[in-house]
Amino acid sequence: MEVKRYIEVSEKLRKLLLEAEAQAQEIIRQAEERAEKMVSEAREEVKTTGTGEAIDQLLKEAEKAANDEAKKILEEYDKKLSQLKEIPQEQFQNATEFVLKRVIP
Repeated sequence: MEVKRYIEVSEKLRKLLLEAEAQAQEIIRQAEERAEKMVSEAREEVKTTGTGEAIDQLLKEAEKAANDEAKKILEEYDKKLSQLKEIPQEQFQNATEFVLKRVIP
């Protein structure tokens, strides 16, 4: 009975992990869209100002902001993913120990 419960929990955790990965991909996609929008807006602003130096500065700022946001999102994703990966491993280890204790007294 306990082994079945561990297996069920492990499967549920695997599903959660897949859902978390899908959510992370969606967050990354949204961040990329925002970054592209920021760069596009910077280019538009540069076109209206007309100076090459201003263009370079605005593009650098937009790219840096986009990269910073992407890094932050990836760090959050990696943290959540590593936490979720640890849970199934712990459950598997507990199930293995339980079975061994039952089979090998």
